[in-house]
Amino acid sequence: MRIVRKIALVLCGMLGLIGGAAIAQQAPPAHATQLHAALNSTNELMADLKFLCELAGPQGVKGWKLLEPFLEETFAGTDPARPVVVDVLFNANGSDIRAHFPLLVDPKKPLGTKFLTNLAGIGIPNKRLTAGFYQLGGGADPMKGAAFNGFLRLLNPPITYASIATDRNLVPANLPDPTKGAVVAALLAKKYDVGLMMKNPKQAEADQKARRADSQKAKENLLAGLKKKPEDTPEAFAVQKALLEHNLGELERFIAESDELTLGWITDAPKKDARLDFELAAIHGTGLDASAKLLGQKPGMFSSVPRSPDAILSGRLHFPLDEFRQSSLVSSLPLYRAVADADIAASTTKSAEQKEAMKLASKLFFDMVDAEVKVGVIDGLIEMSQANGEKSNLVFGIKAKDGQALKAILELIPKMNADYKLQLDVEKAGDYEIHSIQIPENHEDFEMIFGKGAPVFVATGPNAWWVAVGTKSKDQLKLALGAAGQGNAAQANNFLTLFGRVGPWVEYIDIRRTRLDAVPSDVKLTEADLKDRKDRAALRKVALDTFKSGKGTFETKLDAKDGKVTGSTRFDDGILLFIGTAISDFSNKTLK
Repeated sequence: MRIVRKIALVLCGMLGLIGGAAIAQQAPPAHATQLHAALNSTNELMADLKFLCELAGPQGVKGWKLLEPFLEETFAGTDPARPVVVDVLFNANGSDIRAHFPLLVDPKKPLGTKFLTNLAGIGIPNKRLTAGFYQLGGGADPMKGAAFNGFLRLLNPPITYASIATDRNLVPANLPDPTKGAVVAALLAKKYDVGLMMKNPKQAEADQKARRADSQKAKENLLAGLKKKPEDTPEAFAVQKALLEHNLGELERFIAESDELTLGWITDAPKKDARLDFELAAIHGTGLDASAKLLGQKPGMFSSVPRSPDAILSGRLHFPLDEFRQSSLVSSLPLYRAVADADIAASTTKSAEQKEAMKLASKLFFDMVDAEVKVGVIDGLIEMSQANGEKSNLVFGIKAKDGQALKAILELIPKMNADYKLQLDVEKAGDYEIHSIQIPENHEDFEMIFGKGAPVFVATGPNAWWVAVGTKSKDQLKLALGAAGQGNAAQANNFLTLFGRVGPWVEYIDIRRTRLDAVPSDVKLTEADLKDRKDRAALRKVALDTFKSGKGTFETKLDAKDGKVTGSTRFDDGILLFIGTAISDFSNKTLK
């Protein structure tokens, strides 16, 4: 029962049922954003978990036999064929959460008897206040030791749901069927295993303005909660604050100006893969709508560069910046410049001449970034490959107003650090000049990934600059230079692709972590620290064993057309095998 209680605490925390940054004390107004999440059914959840565990072979089957009765106990009293629904309720005071659990009906017992008994068994005592209305834990006054404090309303037949919230005002006697609202019904119709939908039925300018006003208090609270740490310099703290302000501004736009935003997860057992779908449509005429309509208009410079067959990380991004993002970046760049200048000035290992060169290089770099932001588009490529038995190779490229401007920074490298050997104009490839840099030895992470003495190449040209690292990277760079800029109309709608192979990255993490753990330390580790280190090492071993076959890939594609953004991330059976192995390993060790 102890493990059931622990899981209950985790689930409550995930649902936002334990506390929050801002607790609402009133029902959402008519203009409020509607946000709902749904688990299609616990039957579907159980089927997915069984599939994942059985991928792991005999040990997975054994793990599932232990996990199945545990889950049945956890969800006792609920109807496994109907959805669990969670409402996120917005208003001027912030937000709150309300969760709805479908109940099994036993004609011989009052509605919810088994469910309430199960809540008590996992650390949520309950007390009947009136017919169909219960206090959980201490209700409005937290009870020591209770896993959750709040209120529960039983919705009588034919609804037969239990609705739970921290605020009693959010579970009134007249609650409707939680599955019948237009937004929840639309979400359930998509048949996601787990899904989330956000929608703004009220779309007038006055409604948008009211939603922005509602979000202002939450923004102020979050900004007030950002405190300068003793180790933070004033310049670094200013950057943290600017970044938070920008992210909150982006979040406000999505909440106030989205017509509909959907996220949905599906585990596909027949295909042995899983995917996370994404859809976004903005309210017509809003800033978010204008931003979305900038996407997918033409192919990016690097869309025509093919992915390496040995890729372990491959990405293409063509992202036009709207006025909001441009102005935010332009205003924050002086803050980043100040951080760089302060770090250079604070260095105790660099000479005055080195610092001068570093300050000039920093100025030239931020001048380049400023110019690109004002052009208004981020257009880039990353291609990292690793053939069997070899070290990695990297090719990175970014479109630039003047790619040749980077050469002036390269010329400063010997002045900044004489250990870095620079050769300019070692080769010509079309309109691009290729330069080489030799990295000094004893850079352990660099050598772990690319190999000892791996060369670095930089290409500068009229409209882009590139970096290539690795023994085969120069040839790969020249192939990419020849393929860039050949995109066609068929590639125009796709503005983001990202592909990755997990196995090599797990190997890098394991090698690095093992190396660092072996370094003697003056700090004596506690038993908890040692256990945590041991558990992480065990999880890495599970991952290493799972991905050694070469499987374990993910791929994200995002497209835009007429202002609507759609896309998905797919995970292959290697990643699902790792998830299943980790779940069954937990079951075999914890639930036996």
